[in-house]
Amino acid sequence: MSYKRFRFLSAFPLLLLAAGACFALLQLRGNRVLAIVELGVLSALAIIYVLWLVICRRDLTHLLLHLSAKLDMNKKKSLSSFPFPVAVTDEAGNLTVYNKHFADAILCGQSFEKGDLNRLIPGLVCDDFPPTGVSISYGDRYFTAYYDETVHKDKRVRIFYFVEDTELKRTAIAYEESRPYVLFLSFDGLNEIQKNYSSNDFGEIRMQLDRIVSNWASGFSAIYDKLSSEMYVVIAERRNIDSMKDNKFKILAQVRALTFHDRHVGVTLSVGVGCGETYSACEDNARQALDMAQSRGGDQVALREADGSYSFYGGVAKGIEKTNKVRTRIVASSIAELIRSSKTVLLMGHRFPDLDAMGAATAMCSACVAMGVSAYIVTDPEKSLAKPLLDRLRAEGFASRLLLPQEAAEKVGKDTLLIVADTHIGSFTEAPQLLEKVARKVVIDHHRKSVQFIDDAVIFFHDPAASSACEMVTELLQYLTPQPVIGPLEADALLSGIALDTRNFVLRAGVRTFEAAAYLKSRGADTVRVKKMFASSLESYRLRNEILSASGSYRGCAIAAAAIQSPEIRIIASQAADELLNISEVDASFVLFDAGSCINISARSLGHINVQVIMESLGGGGHQTMAAAQLQEVTIDEAQEKLRSAIDEYYESMKE
Repeated sequence: MSYKRFRFLSAFPLLLLAAGACFALLQLRGNRVLAIVELGVLSALAIIYVLWLVICRRDLTHLLLHLSAKLDMNKKKSLSSFPFPVAVTDEAGNLTVYNKHFADAILCGQSFEKGDLNRLIPGLVCDDFPPTGVSISYGDRYFTAYYDETVHKDKRVRIFYFVEDTELKRTAIAYEESRPYVLFLSFDGLNEIQKNYSSNDFGEIRMQLDRIVSNWASGFSAIYDKLSSEMYVVIAERRNIDSMKDNKFKILAQVRALTFHDRHVGVTLSVGVGCGETYSACEDNARQALDMAQSRGGDQVALREADGSYSFYGGVAKGIEKTNKVRTRIVASSIAELIRSSKTVLLMGHRFPDLDAMGAATAMCSACVAMGVSAYIVTDPEKSLAKPLLDRLRAEGFASRLLLPQEAAEKVGKDTLLIVADTHIGSFTEAPQLLEKVARKVVIDHHRKSVQFIDDAVIFFHDPAASSACEMVTELLQYLTPQPVIGPLEADALLSGIALDTRNFVLRAGVRTFEAAAYLKSRGADTVRVKKMFASSLESYRLRNEILSASGSYRGCAIAAAAIQSPEIRIIASQAADELLNISEVDASFVLFDAGSCINISARSLGHINVQVIMESLGGGGHQTMAAAQLQEVTIDEAQEKLRSAIDEYYESMKE
């Protein structure tokens, strides 16, 4: 019976009593005494009936409360008997109710009456809980947590269900840890080192190298084989690669430290590591990673994941100089054919081009013109760091060969060739839009290879062992045409680029560098004219000294923040970074300055510290002794903190 029907039936006797009272009132005129008696009896019955209703309603309320309590107890029993761990929290994430399975699996039998559930399982209580659940681990057990919510007394209640899938996830982890990786190990410049030893001595060195590789691979239970005199292949599992990462690929240091009769051999190792869905994909990625490691100067490990991302380890030693003129002659012949088959040749360097970029472009432009092809240098004079060279080009009738980026775009056609010098990163070029418009591209660069390299170049002439792009162009010019194609102007431009990147033949100046300088001298280069290209104004000299006086020291590095305003701030900062290396006990220098939209860092070193690695961690790049980076949306103080952290990370990564 419903509560409404009960109320209707209980009101029916009251209606009868009311009708009797009306009848008795009508009898007052005929029999007054009888009417009074009837009214008295009806009043007594009405009082008794009302009292009975009150008692019945009280008993009914008690019955409903008892039933409600019974239902709540059933709910609690249902939570306790739920076969999975269940936890209930309030809106703030404080644990309120949980069952025995939760206490046993998560709390390990301990009591946790109050407190934030995130203390037990960090990150579990959140507003963006995924509907597919969250994978968590507690102790040596694995769970997938699912989430639901309800409203109780106008408050949100969170309910978490935990499904244990320990065996499934252990199997998945074991599967991932057993994924195959292919490694290619190649010794850098072994043929060059062989020239310094007799056959017997070099044979003993080879045996030591074989032993190092064998012991290292056997320590990880990996399969390895020798492919050639310089290369090995290793097949390992992901768990082995993780162990190699933990010890910073110790084999690099072992090969680097190899000695023979107390004499340092000087050999280094490049390693390419690749993974993929198949062994074929692993091999392809490993070969690309090895090429990346060698293009960055060797003595390092390049790890290419299945998604194409790279990780790098090592890179301490300087690149080994290789005197392979055969490769240079082949590349020069290929470039000459491309130039002759082109109607127009456009040449450009990196943004804010320096003497190295402009010197290489100038010489290649003159070579193209000498071969009967129209050639132009793409540059913005207002953003150039080689203004002395630009002034001389204009003075000697070269102005018609200089084009702004927007003007160069109008000359692009089907038979256009684009030559990029002193950079191999598309976004760093003077006019990145030209890379999309021109189909045929040639890259000439000496910086260590970056992941964002121009991957569709017809010819990618890259040599990190070269001192500068001007040195590489000087070598190419000797094979580009039968007759010399440059004069004193181009020779001065090339020599200035070499002098800039070697700091007047102090850093990275090898045999090839001096051979290139000798050739340029024979073509009319004058060291006095080159020296004048590095001259600065008195005001620039004063501002540079102001930066030097504000510098400080941090872990063998000089750091200076340039709090000055000057249109030549980029040149002044780079010159200040060079000057800071003249201070004793300074192995690297960093000069920071505000470029308006970002904070620029100009980095230099003497070779003991690889500033390229430090700048790469901040989103920049460059070479081992000369690099730079740009930091967006930070103050100059915040940039200094990031730089110090990057230096700390570099020293940590270099620990053996």
